[in-house]
Amino acid sequence: MIAVTVSDAPPDETHAYGHGKFENLSGVASALLMFIAGSYAVFEAIKHLTQHRTHPSVDPGLYVMAFSVVTNIFVSQHLIAAGTETDSAALTADGHHLRTDIYTSLGVFISLLILKLTGWTWLDPAAAIFVSVLIFVTGYKLAGDAVGTLSDRSLPLNEERALRDTIESDPRVLSYHNLRTRKSGSHRHVDVHVLISDSNSFVQAHDFTEELEDKLRQTLPNVHPIIHIEPYEAEAQHQQQQHGRQV
Repeated sequence: MIAVTVSDAPPDETHAYGHGKFENLSGVASALLMFIAGSYAVFEAIKHLTQHRTHPSVDPGLYVMAFSVVTNIFVSQHLIAAGTETDSAALTADGHHLRTDIYTSLGVFISLLILKLTGWTWLDPAAAIFVSVLIFVTGYKLAGDAVGTLSDRSLPLNEERALRDTIESDPRVLSYHNLRTRKSGSHRHVDVHVLISDSNSFVQAHDFTEELEDKLRQTLPNVHPIIHIEPYEAEAQHQQQQHGRQV
Protein backbone atom coordinates (compact mmCIF):
# COMPACT_ATOMS: atom_id res chain seq x y z
CA MET A 1 0.00 0.00 0.00
CA ILE A 2 2.86 2.36 0.82
CA ALA A 3 4.63 1.53 -2.44
CA VAL A 4 1.52 2.14 -4.55
CA THR A 5 0.85 5.44 -2.77
CA VAL A 6 4.42 6.69 -3.15
CA SER A 7 4.74 5.57 -6.78
CA ASP A 8 1.58 7.48 -7.67
CA ALA A 9 3.12 10.78 -6.55
CA PRO A 10 3.81 13.20 -9.43
CA PRO A 11 7.36 14.10 -10.51
CA ASP A 12 9.20 16.60 -8.36
CA GLU A 13 12.59 18.32 -8.22
CA THR A 14 14.39 15.21 -6.98
CA HIS A 15 12.48 12.66 -9.09
CA ALA A 16 11.94 14.29 -12.47
CA TYR A 17 10.81 10.98 -14.03
CA GLY A 18 8.32 10.26 -11.26
CA HIS A 19 8.35 7.69 -8.45
CA GLY A 20 7.17 4.61 -10.37
CA LYS A 21 10.13 2.40 -9.46
CA PHE A 22 9.06 2.35 -5.82
CA GLU A 23 6.52 -0.24 -7.00
CA ASN A 24 9.29 -2.41 -8.37
CA LEU A 25 11.23 -2.07 -5.11
CA SER A 26 8.10 -3.40 -3.42
CA GLY A 27 8.17 -6.39 -5.78
CA VAL A 28 11.77 -7.14 -4.79
CA ALA A 29 10.82 -6.86 -1.11
CA SER A 30 7.90 -9.25 -1.59
CA ALA A 31 10.14 -11.77 -3.33
CA LEU A 32 12.73 -11.49 -0.54
CA LEU A 33 10.08 -12.17 2.09
CA MET A 34 8.94 -15.21 0.12
CA PHE A 35 12.51 -16.57 -0.04
CA ILE A 36 12.88 -16.08 3.72
CA ALA A 37 9.56 -17.79 4.45
CA GLY A 38 10.36 -20.70 2.13
CA SER A 39 13.82 -21.17 3.65
CA TYR A 40 12.42 -21.18 7.17
CA ALA A 41 9.78 -23.74 6.17
CA VAL A 42 12.43 -26.03 4.67
CA PHE A 43 14.56 -25.70 7.81
CA GLU A 44 11.64 -26.64 10.08
CA ALA A 45 10.60 -29.50 7.78
CA ILE A 46 14.06 -31.05 7.82
CA LYS A 47 14.17 -30.70 11.59
CA HIS A 48 10.85 -32.50 11.93
CA LEU A 49 11.95 -35.28 9.58
CA THR A 50 15.20 -35.91 11.46
CA GLN A 51 13.80 -35.65 14.97
CA HIS A 52 10.79 -37.94 14.43
CA ARG A 53 8.23 -35.67 16.08
CA THR A 54 5.01 -37.11 17.52
CA HIS A 55 1.68 -36.99 15.68
CA PRO A 56 0.62 -33.31 15.48
CA SER A 57 -2.90 -32.05 16.14
CA VAL A 58 -4.26 -31.33 12.66
CA ASP A 59 -7.87 -30.23 13.20
CA PRO A 60 -7.10 -26.52 13.79
CA GLY A 61 -4.82 -26.52 10.75
CA LEU A 62 -7.55 -28.01 8.55
CA TYR A 63 -9.98 -25.23 9.49
CA VAL A 64 -7.40 -22.50 8.98
CA MET A 65 -6.26 -23.85 5.59
CA ALA A 66 -9.83 -24.20 4.30
CA PHE A 67 -10.58 -20.61 5.29
CA SER A 68 -7.29 -19.45 3.76
CA VAL A 69 -7.99 -21.12 0.40
CA VAL A 70 -11.46 -19.61 0.04
CA THR A 71 -10.38 -16.13 1.14
CA ASN A 72 -7.26 -15.96 -1.03
CA ILE A 73 -9.14 -17.08 -4.14
CA PHE A 74 -11.24 -13.92 -4.05
CA VAL A 75 -8.55 -11.54 -2.82
CA SER A 76 -5.88 -12.69 -5.29
CA GLN A 77 -8.25 -12.45 -8.25
CA HIS A 78 -9.20 -8.92 -7.22
CA LEU A 79 -5.57 -7.84 -6.74
CA ILE A 80 -4.37 -9.27 -10.06
CA ALA A 81 -7.32 -7.73 -11.91
CA ALA A 82 -6.66 -4.34 -10.29
CA GLY A 83 -2.93 -4.66 -11.00
CA THR A 84 -3.59 -5.48 -14.65
CA GLU A 85 -6.07 -2.63 -15.05
CA THR A 86 -3.77 -0.05 -13.45
CA ASP A 87 -0.53 -1.68 -14.68
CA SER A 88 0.65 -1.74 -11.08
CA ALA A 89 3.67 -3.97 -10.42
CA ALA A 90 3.06 -3.91 -6.67
CA LEU A 91 -0.58 -5.01 -6.86
CA THR A 92 0.19 -7.69 -9.43
CA ALA A 93 3.07 -9.03 -7.33
CA ASP A 94 0.90 -9.18 -4.24
CA GLY A 95 -1.87 -10.91 -6.21
CA HIS A 96 0.50 -13.61 -7.45
CA HIS A 97 1.87 -13.92 -3.93
CA LEU A 98 -1.63 -14.69 -2.66
CA ARG A 99 -2.33 -17.01 -5.60
CA THR A 100 0.69 -19.02 -4.49
CA ASP A 101 -0.86 -19.13 -1.04
CA ILE A 102 -3.95 -20.77 -2.58
CA TYR A 103 -1.93 -23.68 -3.93
CA THR A 104 0.20 -23.97 -0.84
CA SER A 105 -2.79 -23.83 1.50
CA LEU A 106 -4.61 -26.42 -0.57
CA GLY A 107 -1.55 -28.65 -0.52
CA VAL A 108 -1.26 -28.27 3.24
CA PHE A 109 -4.97 -29.03 3.69
CA ILE A 110 -4.71 -32.25 1.67
CA SER A 111 -1.54 -33.36 3.45
CA LEU A 112 -3.07 -32.68 6.89
CA LEU A 113 -6.19 -34.59 5.92
CA ILE A 114 -4.13 -37.60 4.79
CA LEU A 115 -2.05 -37.32 7.95
CA LYS A 116 -5.19 -37.41 10.07
CA LEU A 117 -6.52 -40.48 8.27
CA THR A 118 -3.27 -42.45 8.03
CA GLY A 119 -1.06 -41.22 10.86
CA TRP A 120 1.91 -40.76 8.50
CA THR A 121 3.87 -38.14 10.46
CA TRP A 122 6.48 -37.76 7.73
CA LEU A 123 3.85 -36.38 5.37
CA ASP A 124 3.59 -33.04 7.18
CA PRO A 125 7.26 -31.98 6.73
CA ALA A 126 7.35 -33.50 3.24
CA ALA A 127 4.41 -31.30 2.24
CA ALA A 128 6.20 -28.31 3.78
CA ILE A 129 9.20 -28.88 1.52
CA PHE A 130 6.96 -29.19 -1.54
CA VAL A 131 5.14 -25.99 -0.63
CA SER A 132 8.47 -24.22 -0.18
CA VAL A 133 9.47 -25.14 -3.73
CA LEU A 134 6.32 -23.43 -5.03
CA ILE A 135 7.15 -20.36 -2.94
CA PHE A 136 10.71 -20.24 -4.30
CA VAL A 137 9.51 -20.47 -7.91
CA THR A 138 7.00 -17.64 -7.49
CA GLY A 139 9.53 -15.51 -5.61
CA TYR A 140 12.08 -16.01 -8.37
CA LYS A 141 9.60 -14.86 -11.03
CA LEU A 142 8.58 -11.80 -9.02
CA ALA A 143 12.20 -10.85 -8.36
CA GLY A 144 13.10 -11.29 -12.04
CA ASP A 145 10.30 -8.99 -13.21
CA ALA A 146 11.08 -6.33 -10.61
CA VAL A 147 14.84 -6.36 -11.16
CA GLY A 148 14.33 -6.25 -14.93
CA THR A 149 12.37 -3.02 -14.61
CA LEU A 150 14.80 -1.52 -12.09
CA SER A 151 17.66 -2.20 -14.51
CA ASP A 152 15.82 -0.32 -17.30
CA ARG A 153 15.04 -3.38 -19.37
CA SER A 154 13.28 -2.55 -22.65
CA LEU A 155 9.53 -2.95 -22.97
CA PRO A 156 8.24 -6.37 -24.09
CA LEU A 157 8.56 -7.08 -27.81
CA ASN A 158 4.81 -6.90 -28.41
CA GLU A 159 4.65 -3.44 -26.84
CA GLU A 160 7.63 -2.19 -28.83
CA ARG A 161 6.04 -3.63 -31.98
CA ALA A 162 2.86 -1.67 -31.23
CA LEU A 163 4.88 1.53 -30.88
CA ARG A 164 6.74 0.84 -34.13
CA ASP A 165 3.46 0.17 -35.95
CA THR A 166 2.14 3.53 -34.77
CA ILE A 167 5.23 5.37 -35.97
CA GLU A 168 5.36 3.55 -39.31
CA SER A 169 1.65 4.11 -39.98
CA ASP A 170 2.15 7.87 -40.36
CA PRO A 171 3.04 8.67 -44.00
CA ARG A 172 5.00 11.75 -42.92
CA VAL A 173 7.56 9.52 -41.20
CA LEU A 174 10.22 8.84 -43.82
CA SER A 175 12.44 6.88 -41.43
CA TYR A 176 13.24 6.53 -37.73
CA HIS A 177 15.93 5.06 -35.52
CA ASN A 178 17.24 4.90 -31.94
CA LEU A 179 13.92 3.74 -30.50
CA ARG A 180 14.58 3.25 -26.78
CA THR A 181 12.07 2.13 -24.19
CA ARG A 182 12.00 1.42 -20.48
CA LYS A 183 9.48 1.13 -17.70
CA SER A 184 9.18 2.70 -14.26
CA GLY A 185 6.36 1.13 -12.24
CA SER A 186 3.33 1.48 -14.47
CA HIS A 187 4.89 4.28 -16.54
CA ARG A 188 6.48 3.65 -19.95
CA HIS A 189 9.23 5.98 -21.18
CA VAL A 190 9.89 6.09 -24.93
CA ASP A 191 12.31 8.17 -26.99
CA VAL A 192 12.97 7.95 -30.72
CA HIS A 193 14.58 9.87 -33.59
CA VAL A 194 12.08 10.50 -36.40
CA LEU A 195 13.04 11.75 -39.87
CA ILE A 196 10.65 13.92 -41.88
CA SER A 197 10.93 15.95 -45.08
CA ASP A 198 13.35 18.88 -45.07
CA SER A 199 10.59 21.08 -46.54
CA ASN A 200 8.71 21.19 -43.23
CA SER A 201 8.87 24.45 -41.34
CA PHE A 202 9.79 24.57 -37.68
CA VAL A 203 6.11 25.05 -36.76
CA GLN A 204 5.03 22.14 -38.96
CA ALA A 205 7.66 19.89 -37.40
CA HIS A 206 6.45 20.90 -33.95
CA ASP A 207 2.81 20.23 -34.79
CA PHE A 208 3.71 16.84 -36.26
CA THR A 209 5.67 15.95 -33.12
CA GLU A 210 2.67 16.76 -30.94
CA GLU A 211 0.39 14.61 -33.10
CA LEU A 212 2.75 11.64 -33.09
CA GLU A 213 3.24 11.87 -29.32
CA ASP A 214 -0.55 11.77 -28.86
CA LYS A 215 -0.76 8.67 -31.07
CA LEU A 216 1.93 6.93 -29.02
CA ARG A 217 0.09 7.78 -25.80
CA GLN A 218 -3.03 6.16 -27.24
CA THR A 219 -1.13 3.03 -28.28
CA LEU A 220 -0.16 1.95 -24.75
CA PRO A 221 -1.20 3.17 -21.30
CA ASN A 222 0.99 5.59 -19.34
CA VAL A 223 3.39 6.34 -22.22
CA HIS A 224 5.73 9.32 -21.91
CA PRO A 225 7.26 9.88 -25.39
CA ILE A 226 10.18 12.09 -26.36
CA ILE A 227 10.59 12.55 -30.11
CA HIS A 228 13.70 14.01 -31.72
CA ILE A 229 12.86 15.34 -35.18
CA GLU A 230 15.53 15.24 -37.92
CA PRO A 231 15.46 16.41 -41.59
CA TYR A 232 15.50 13.32 -43.78
CA GLU A 233 17.60 14.57 -46.72
CA ALA A 234 20.18 16.30 -44.55
CA GLU A 235 20.48 13.32 -42.21
CA ALA A 236 20.77 10.89 -45.14
CA GLN A 237 23.63 12.94 -46.56
CA HIS A 238 25.33 13.12 -43.16
CA GLN A 239 25.06 9.37 -42.58
CA GLN A 240 26.41 8.59 -46.02
CA GLN A 241 29.35 11.01 -45.81
CA GLN A 242 30.33 10.49 -42.17
CA HIS A 243 29.40 6.86 -41.56
CA GLY A 244 28.98 5.30 -44.99
CA ARG A 245 25.48 4.00 -44.32
CA GLN A 246 21.91 4.61 -45.36
CA VAL A 247 19.19 5.96 -43.06
